[in-house]
Amino acid sequence: MDFRNRIEYPSRQQGVLKVKTKRRIATFLTIFTVTALINLSSVSAQQKVAIVDIPLIFKSHVNFEQQLNALKTEAERFKAESMQAQQSLMQSAKMLEENFTPGTADFKREETALAQQAAKMEVDQKDTMRGLMQREAQLHYQTYRAIKEVIQQYCERNEIKLVLKFDRGEIDPSNPRSVMQKVNGAVIYYIPQNDITDLVIARVNQIATGQNPGGTFQK
Repeated sequence: MDFRNRIEYPSRQQGVLKVKTKRRIATFLTIFTVTALINLSSVSAQQKVAIVDIPLIFKSHVNFEQQLNALKTEAERFKAESMQAQQSLMQSAKMLEENFTPGTADFKREETALAQQAAKMEVDQKDTMRGLMQREAQLHYQTYRAIKEVIQQYCERNEIKLVLKFDRGEIDPSNPRSVMQKVNGAVIYYIPQNDITDLVIARVNQIATGQNPGGTFQK
């Protein structure tokens, strides 16, 4: 018996069916991919994005700059007073050595008094500096909250879904810090219409100066 006759080979019709099936699958995948891309484009188009230069808003905020400068002036004055107090202590220590004999009861009494005075002054200076730093942090926090509320109001009125922080300033090739800030920035390209910095500055200062505090943005 010829066993070659017992081997079943696929008919031409079966081969055609397999080719058609592969084509249908390929067509389906192509349609599915195109549909997904169209849907993705539609979703992306609906996601309105804005950009804002937060440091510039802080710098342009009328009340923030005034209050920050006042804190800086207070800190500089306190630093000068602290240096004067330290110099006074050093002068007292010098007079102690000139007027009292080391090892005597009077010397030890005056030395202990100076040490206590120096320790108290150090504690008072640390408390004052800590208070100034806390006030500065609170100023930044309150100003940021006010800025954020203005941005949120604008976005809600204009159906903006996402706001990115960026630096509007131009890159300085000769300044490594400037270069790295731009390289590490989140925004690579934008159109001017997406930059709402000036609108936010105007509204924030309007509220800060008491002009139309209950007003809202216009679309």
